[in-house]
Amino acid sequence: MTTGQSGKEHGTDRKLGSSSSLRILLADDDKAVADGFRTILQEAGYNVVGVAYNGIEAVEKTAELNPNMILMDIKMPLLDGLEAAKAINGHPGAFIPIILVTAYAEKHLVEKAKGRGILGYLVKPVHLDDLVPAIEMAQSIAQTINALEGVVENLSEELEARKLIEKAKGILMKHLSVDEESAMRMMQKESRRQSIKLKDLARSIIASHSTLA
Repeated sequence: MTTGQSGKEHGTDRKLGSSSSLRILLADDDKAVADGFRTILQEAGYNVVGVAYNGIEAVEKTAELNPNMILMDIKMPLLDGLEAAKAINGHPGAFIPIILVTAYAEKHLVEKAKGRGILGYLVKPVHLDDLVPAIEMAQSIAQTINALEGVVENLSEELEARKLIEKAKGILMKHLSVDEESAMRMMQKESRRQSIKLKDLARSIIASHSTLA
């Protein structure tokens, strides 16, 4: 791995404002390479939270240390970097950006990397001037992805709440012989009285109706 000149030798301070909050997990079975990356990243102002020396350890340490960026070698024992990436980002939850570092610039590896949270692909030897921009770009893309996933989740929750409220309102209209506006006012008043969300009240009304039906 080639570190290249430091940021200050290039006339640029590498300690970026956003770097201190970025928690990076390193995953590489070569201890010397991992130590080299750790030194480079720390000098650039990043927070290296841990090092994994195989793919299974990378998955375990991700769950344990909660990093928001992973720098991972492809060729590792027990579980390779691609499969480890799939295990890390293959379930619902916050998306963790992963930058693959490999000695193999092969097209089929790039194709396999798609859909596994891979937001960067660097070929060894890695230079500082390649590494830092790749990290910053991956962080920016990941923030956008997580924000969009949050919007989708909120919209899904809102849609579910509306369906529950409409169903509960229909039950009240039928069994109490009231109009839609009156049923809604009744539900709003009761939700305030119980200090619960309207959708939770609606869920209780539906459950009670199902029990009595």
